[in-house]
Amino acid sequence: MTSFCCALLAAVSVFDYPALQPQHETYKAQMLQSIRSSDALGMRMACMKAVEVFPEDPVWNYNLACAYAKGGKFDSALKSLEKAVRCGYRDSRAISNDADFKPMSDMKEFHDLLELADKLRDVPVTVGPLSAVNAKESSPNSVIIGERNLLWDFDKACFIAKMELDTGNGGGNSGDLYLNRDRGHSSLPIKEFSGLSAVRMCAEARAKNLDLDFPNTAFPYPVFGNCSRALVSGPLWRSLPRALVTSQAFRLKAMSHFYLSNQIWVFPVVNDCPPLGKYGDVFASQTPYWIATEGRSWSDQYYLKASLEVSRSLKKEVKKEIVERGLLAPTVQAIIRKSLKGVKNDDDYLTSKAHPTAFPANGLDMARLKTLASSLTKESVPPVVTINGIAIGETKSGEKPEGLPELSYVSPCAWAFVLRKPETVRTFIIGVKGEDVSEFAFSVVKGPHSAVKVELLAQDVAKVTLNRSLMTGSSRVDVAVFGKSKTSAWGAPAFVSFAVLDPDAPYCDPVLLGAGNSAESKK
Repeated sequence: MTSFCCALLAAVSVFDYPALQPQHETYKAQMLQSIRSSDALGMRMACMKAVEVFPEDPVWNYNLACAYAKGGKFDSALKSLEKAVRCGYRDSRAISNDADFKPMSDMKEFHDLLELADKLRDVPVTVGPLSAVNAKESSPNSVIIGERNLLWDFDKACFIAKMELDTGNGGGNSGDLYLNRDRGHSSLPIKEFSGLSAVRMCAEARAKNLDLDFPNTAFPYPVFGNCSRALVSGPLWRSLPRALVTSQAFRLKAMSHFYLSNQIWVFPVVNDCPPLGKYGDVFASQTPYWIATEGRSWSDQYYLKASLEVSRSLKKEVKKEIVERGLLAPTVQAIIRKSLKGVKNDDDYLTSKAHPTAFPANGLDMARLKTLASSLTKESVPPVVTINGIAIGETKSGEKPEGLPELSYVSPCAWAFVLRKPETVRTFIIGVKGEDVSEFAFSVVKGPHSAVKVELLAQDVAKVTLNRSLMTGSSRVDVAVFGKSKTSAWGAPAFVSFAVLDPDAPYCDPVLLGAGNSAESKK
């Protein structure tokens, strides 16, 4: 079994795959459950259903071959494996080492397929989105992405764009992409940024609204994007960033991938925070995956331009190293937070001063921002912290409302809880990790400090004790975790958020109380 990157149905466009993602998830869950319970028939049935929907997907055909082999149906296994190879699954070593095919390892037909995979390894795939070709600039600093340039990745729930840019000498913003997802409502004047290329989706994608609202595409180059839209109607009103941590939290799989592969996104919070929000800060959690800005349309422009300023202020060789490691977005986040006007030193950076839910208008010391970016070296690039796991302390009641779990979402750099159980005191053990991290710091950056106590149990483990009685109304606590190496300063934060809900408060998010989401995104 392996990861899923979808091949195209004969009569279905790659643009239809976002709508088919739930079917894939259903079949994948059925297959994995069958594997866990050693149910070869159940695995085969799940794979057969999937192949009916995705007949030219190399991975589903490969998994069906595995299912047939586990059930002793070797002729059928060989047929499915051949189709997988012809559709693009051509890793002969992985096939040869797959334990599911061990009973077939002495069969001549099996070795013939291994030879076929080797023979076709460098031959272009001619069916499905694995046959995608590189998009190129249609005019200077402009790229249009069409069906022929996209794959759909089931594991990350996003498109993967294939493209090729002429990055010139690599200076300025050469090699950087700009994406606008509000159809020009808050469009960046890209001529202000030398070398920056604007990317648009083709007419067919726009007709399906695949160019609107939430980011949905991974790119081989750094991305700077924005969208000044919000869910403005009905009881489920919310900004795009609040939707991403509530009604649209399933998109965090893609957003965390974008964050860890050089994408920087900026969204206004509109009415979800002051100064426009009459209910104050109504977010129940925070992530580092985007920059949220105070205000409505066009408030995103200031921080979008600041992010591009960071990129073009980096030394060329340093930027190249950062991009190759997928660290551009965390680096931009760290530099922007350290450049906020109220942040004067490292001590300030580990406090709420550097980590607001929404960033204030004109809030940056731009001279400091440029200095921090231009002085960065390969050795001083800060590391990324990810959350390794969280153990929840036992409660006496063990009760929770049916269908409303306390854990809202899990992602590499952000976890969120809604405290629904009745106990006043709750404990959580947070474990973190990070490549090349020599020191971690755990800090409360949101919420009443009297309500939370953080105790370091080991360098990479902390115990968080919360007193719900001191968290009034609908409120939250954010614990941020930072890491630094022996040669770097503190990096971007990872967040663990804890919220309490008060249905009698002036505002309590109905989505977190169990309501659905049918609002539409509008300017």
